[in-house]
Amino acid sequence: MTDDKKKAKESVYEFINSAKQMATDVSSEIAQTAERLFEEAKSVRRQIVVSVRLDDESARRVDQLVEAGICSSRSEAVAMLTKSGIESRLPLFQRIETKIREIQRIKDEIRQTASEVASPGPSTPQA
Repeated sequence: MTDDKKKAKESVYEFINSAKQMATDVSSEIAQTAERLFEEAKSVRRQIVVSVRLDDESARRVDQLVEAGICSSRSEAVAMLTKSGIESRLPLFQRIETKIREIQRIKDEIRQTASEVASPGPSTPQA
């Protein structure tokens, strides 16, 4: 076997070993994440009922969480995914909250102005 073939063969084996290690690492991370999500899902107290419509892909993913035993029901899976989705977009929600407060302040100013205009003030003498 020539040196080039040996090097190529070694490179292929290195690639395969690297891919195996990456797959092991990824599956380990997935298992840890699933365990964390499962624990979070169990500890969440849900009180508000919300009816949602899911596309086929989303419903399939929710069902996978139930089938894998990560969540005990579709409801629990959707609640867990909603919570993690909100947490992952927290900066967006913080900006939204700031804008909502600003809108509320402006509405309050408008109501105040409207009530001042609508309430009779001191009458001015007419000539």
